[in-house]
Amino acid sequence: MATDFKFIPVIDVSPLLEKWDHPKIAQDEGVAQVVKQLDQACRDVGFFYVKGHGIPVSLMKEIKNIAREYFHQPYEEKIEIKLSAETGYRGYQRIGENITKGKPDIHEAIDVCYLISYGVCIYIIIGK
Repeated sequence: MATDFKFIPVIDVSPLLEKWDHPKIAQDEGVAQVVKQLDQACRDVGFFYVKGHGIPVSLMKEIKNIAREYFHQPYEEKIEIKLSAETGYRGYQRIGENITKGKPDIHEAIDVCYLISYGVCIYIIIGK
């Protein structure tokens, strides 16, 4: 992963959303292009912006405000939804709980997942 990138990639994921349940999604040229862009962004930069996702700005703002309120709560309240095997590894992670390459991460997060079809889950990480 590069540390000297000049910009953060912006990737339009609408082709993925338009064909997400199509049986030949992997053969679609538009989908293949998005996958290549995602791969390159992850390898070269490590993160990216997403557009074409269909989520209204008003909903994104509301979710951000809810997350801000949650993370401003005392630890004792946040831990009520602690991430664990019993919760399907969904829930709150305190600072230092997540380990990456043998070192604790300096962030707290809520990991959530919902079933969309055929046992596939979409994971959303709300971090601070």
